[in-house]
Amino acid sequence: MNCFWYQNSYRRNLVDMHIEDWDEAFLSQFDVEDYVRNLQQAKLQTPMLYLQAHTGHCYWPTKSGHMHNAFKGREDMMRRLADRCRALGMTVVGYYSLIFNTYEEDRHPEWALRNKDGLSARDRKQRKGLCCPNNPGYRAFTEEQIREISEYFTLDGMFYDMLFWPGFCYCSHCRDRWQRETGLTEMPTEENWYDETWQLWVRKHQEWMGEFAMWARNTTHKYLPGIPIEQNYASGVAGDWHNAATELVNEACDYTGGDLYGDLYNHSFTAKYYRGITKHQPFEYMTCRCDSDLTQHTVTKSEERLTTEVLLTAAHHGATLVIDAIDPVGTLDSRLYDRLGRVFEKQIPYEPYFKGDLVSDVGVYYCTRGRYDRDNSGFTAKECAVGAVRTMIQKHVAVNVLSEGYPGDFSEFPFVMVPGAAGMTEKERQRLIDYVKNGGTLYFSGAGDEILLRELTGGIFRGMTKETRTYLAPAKAYESLFGWFNAKYPMPYSYKLPLVTFPDAVKTAAYITLPYTDPQEQRYASIHSNPPGIPMEHPALVFADCGKGRVIWCAANPETDDRPAYKALLMALTETALTGKGFTVSSTASKQVELVTFRTEDGFLLSAADLLCDEEMLPIPGFTVSLRCDDPKALHRLPDKTALPFSWEKGVLTFTVPTLTQFDMFEVIL
Repeated sequence: MNCFWYQNSYRRNLVDMHIEDWDEAFLSQFDVEDYVRNLQQAKLQTPMLYLQAHTGHCYWPTKSGHMHNAFKGREDMMRRLADRCRALGMTVVGYYSLIFNTYEEDRHPEWALRNKDGLSARDRKQRKGLCCPNNPGYRAFTEEQIREISEYFTLDGMFYDMLFWPGFCYCSHCRDRWQRETGLTEMPTEENWYDETWQLWVRKHQEWMGEFAMWARNTTHKYLPGIPIEQNYASGVAGDWHNAATELVNEACDYTGGDLYGDLYNHSFTAKYYRGITKHQPFEYMTCRCDSDLTQHTVTKSEERLTTEVLLTAAHHGATLVIDAIDPVGTLDSRLYDRLGRVFEKQIPYEPYFKGDLVSDVGVYYCTRGRYDRDNSGFTAKECAVGAVRTMIQKHVAVNVLSEGYPGDFSEFPFVMVPGAAGMTEKERQRLIDYVKNGGTLYFSGAGDEILLRELTGGIFRGMTKETRTYLAPAKAYESLFGWFNAKYPMPYSYKLPLVTFPDAVKTAAYITLPYTDPQEQRYASIHSNPPGIPMEHPALVFADCGKGRVIWCAANPETDDRPAYKALLMALTETALTGKGFTVSSTASKQVELVTFRTEDGFLLSAADLLCDEEMLPIPGFTVSLRCDDPKALHRLPDKTALPFSWEKGVLTFTVPTLTQFDMFEVIL
């Protein structure tokens, strides 16, 4: 077995088979040869095949669990499918659902994940049964299932789904573990991010999920030594603190992947994040073929939309896995696989160019542990990070996503942003502090990490404004950063702001201004709004020196606001941070164009993707691209290597893209 097959597999597929067996028609028409024909038609390299489902039903003759009724009498159907795919040169990954197991919760209610009222998912009449990963009986059962799989199938990889907490568990095993590890008898039930016991409660669930993911990895390797393992890390981006999925789950993966359902800006954010934390390239981005998710079983995305999604992953040199769902009777819609074949035909010529290191001027830090809203602002560290990346994309700034698991040295980034800083471990925090003290420039917003605030600026958090309508009023010397806004007409925000006192050494660029009255009061200055009226001495934007580096702190979170004025502030701060360094890549393209650049051994690879491309396939008018580089020898449009004219002056290569329709890739040879 080639344990590193995934390094050259960019076209992948999964067909969901969460099908019950109470009707004899269900999966009765499942056909191995038809399944294989569809995979071939789609030009797929790696199918992920269901060995078991959320239902708990197994697709092999299991002794420990329950085999789907449709496979009884033809028990080897899934094994024949796996063997047939491998015989045709495909690599086969087995799918197994962890935690979500309806049949086993029904059969073993003592295994159930239970809420604070002691009720299980099935007690609450939910479709999906849930088994607690801390339950030793459930773990013993899962190990036996893995052992059976290892003896029955020949596989190239294993995928484990649902590595998150669908709800925090209060079963007896979780209670015992909590008391054993913390010494506390009571388990918190009320959310309070100012309470240390609550924070410990959430942190323990994060640790437990990471430990369970590593247990699944180690157990698999006990029976399938060396086999590559992927565990669904969608919840590292999707959702919030409730799912308790952090990079501890990713530690149990050979490559990073997950299924996401956001827009193309979220897609791009995730591609950067996954690329940064995966142990081996390529990362895997899973996209659903349904428009917009699998609940829309009969609505398939247009060919143009699927192509845009696939090529956006390709722009980041990642692998695409397209998720389909089988018809209850066991059939596949061959029209989809014809469509996928045409989509992947467009990617295949670019695959030889999936190499190099992502070029970045700005690193946006994302902390999975910071996905909570301590002060009811309406967003978390995740929305702040995604918003900052969106702005950088729209302004054509070379950007990457940093995190706890990012292996590189932060010193390679001229500017690091930590939007909505919160939830960081001491190790994460120290890494950022060291970056600044060694000469880096760092921006962070909010007061969710009081230690970072104190260590980098000397600021002391004093609490929050009671007002939910607040303003940033620029000091006279810094009005240029704020565009339209000034002290009389300050920049408005619709949430509380932190009150922080700073030492005299910091430079205050803006102050908090409050409205004439508290928006929650009945009296008002203006009936339709809460206009500014009370200037305060509390700083709202400061610049501070720290070691060899520099810090920018903002009380508000402009990165979450999609309006042009707020993006302009974020860009003004970025330009200030990069003064004297400049941007590696710049462009006159419209904001819907993303430029993704890689540095290779002999030059650069630059992709341009239209993030608003839809079925109309409207061309984007010509634009210029500039790239700071050494003396270039040639510029080609890929994949046909058409030579393009360019200029090179003062270390900057400039060329024109006449029009862009959906996607283009260019090669600069040095």
